Amino acid sequence: MSFNEGKEAGIALEDKRAESDKIFSSGILKAGLLFEDTPIDPVSYLEKFTYAELESRGIKFDDNREKMAVSINKLFMKNHRSSAYSPFVTMTHLSADLKTDNGSERIVVFIKRGKVPVWSFDEIIEPTLNEPLSLLVKEFSAKINQHLYQHKITDADVTTLVNSIKSASDQNANYEKVYALGFGNNKTAIPALVEFSKSEDEYVRLAAISSLGVLKAVDQFDYLKGIVIDGKLWQDRAMALKAIGDFGTAQSKAFLEAAKSKPDTVENAKEREWSGALIGLYLD
Repeated sequence: MSFNEGKEAGIALEDKRAESDKIFSSGILKAGLLFEDTPIDPVSYLEKFTYAELESRGIKFDDNREKMAVSINKLFMKNHRSSAYSPFVTMTHLSADLKTDNGSERIVVFIKRGKVPVWSFDEIIEPTLNEPLSLLVKEFSAKINQHLYQHKITDADVTTLVNSIKSASDQNANYEKVYALGFGNNKTAIPALVEFSKSEDEYVRLAAISSLGVLKAVDQFDYLKGIVIDGKLWQDRAMALKAIGDFGTAQSKAFLEAAKSKPDTVENAKEREWSGALIGLYLD
């Protein structure tokens, strides 16, 4: 895929997390994550791989220019498992504020992943730990690009991705291509994403719903609101909440405020807690 080339100012991530929020990985599984054989420093990890991701897309940086500050307010991964027969689930959260000449821009990432280990708990490492970190970097990078650099994939790239998704024999790999549509910063992908948001494949569906927010498809507000209200699965409702939050409009903020004060009665206590944490990424 091709992006327009340029020489840009970089970013500098500032760790503004409260001391009580600096434990990155917590939950049922009491295990820290390692990067290069040492406990992961999530903020430096995010900065390092965000640069790598942006550079891989053709964005070039001028080290002599003043960097744009990004305050990391929250960055953590919670894990959960209700029984030995249920999936091991991780939810990765990020709330950051990008300082621009026009003010502060809130950037949020939320990723849910689950896996039922069959033979060994090692089976969860890639799908529920490594993969969310990769998606965290890619979505954060896409949103930084959207605010600062405005690089995008071409209409032809969008068409190629859409056709590839529709014709793929391996449906399990499609969700990555759906995410690529969202991360490509080209709004011509929106109609296809609406279609993919109705997929029976959960990861394709969630990637598409999330991507409608990444691309700020504000004309889909009512559609996403319908998912929040009527969606059968919590993860669908959560991703629709996230997409609405990404719009950053007065309407979307009012909707999140209402959702925060009147939790969805469809959700159980644990799901209400998760929804509250997600909404807090935008409002706190």
